[in-house]
Amino acid sequence: MGTKAGRFFEEIERLGGLPAKMRLASLARVTSAEATAGQDDEDILLRLDSSSRTVRRELEAARAQSPSMTGPRAELGALRRQLEALRDLAAQRRLFLGDVRATARRVNETAAHILDVERVSVWFLDPARTRIDCIDLFERGPGRHSEGVQLAAKDFEAYFTAMLEARTIAAGDAREDPRTRCFTESYLVPLGITSMLDVPLWVGDEMVGVLCHEHVGPQRAWSVDEETFAYLLSTYVSLALERGRPRGSS
Repeated sequence: MGTKAGRFFEEIERLGGLPAKMRLASLARVTSAEATAGQDDEDILLRLDSSSRTVRRELEAARAQSPSMTGPRAELGALRRQLEALRDLAAQRRLFLGDVRATARRVNETAAHILDVERVSVWFLDPARTRIDCIDLFERGPGRHSEGVQLAAKDFEAYFTAMLEARTIAAGDAREDPRTRCFTESYLVPLGITSMLDVPLWVGDEMVGVLCHEHVGPQRAWSVDEETFAYLLSTYVSLALERGRPRGSS
């Protein structure tokens, strides 16, 4: 059993509860069950060590910025809604997981309503990694789905560089963040987008796309819980892809 790996999860859960434990799994790209299923693996232990340090820093920063928001009462309502949404998706997964686009639509609607985000979309990288293609964009206000937009890597180099490092992009000020400000004039300002939260989509060890959350209105700082929830939603799209359908097939 992976006893050393298990201790990382136990300690982080003690410090930050279930959201922190899920955040650790997201950063280390391994669940607690996977980490403890066999003998301790050196590569997994290194990832867990690095990721747990990151989670600790995030918890400390969150408490320093807004102590009242880290207490059980403040977190309970939002966390309960997130867990209920994940439970509902799990219960209904047979209805949509066989179809990539249907999964993307369901995930986008769930993210928009639970995270209070106006625009949520799923994008896939082309095989050459020269562009990303939107297979579904959900706009919460009009309740509208659309698809077909393409973004070329050569036009948004800073964003693609950050995305291809397979890291979550949590840009509270998307118009000034060095990873996303390349969108400012052509995209963010015209649509009123101020904050972005982009989570990579994984199939095995390959990063194949991104789940993008675009907030319209006053800037917002994305919490660890929100990042974790977005990551967990992204796994449904990954599962649909792993069923063997070509990317974007209906």
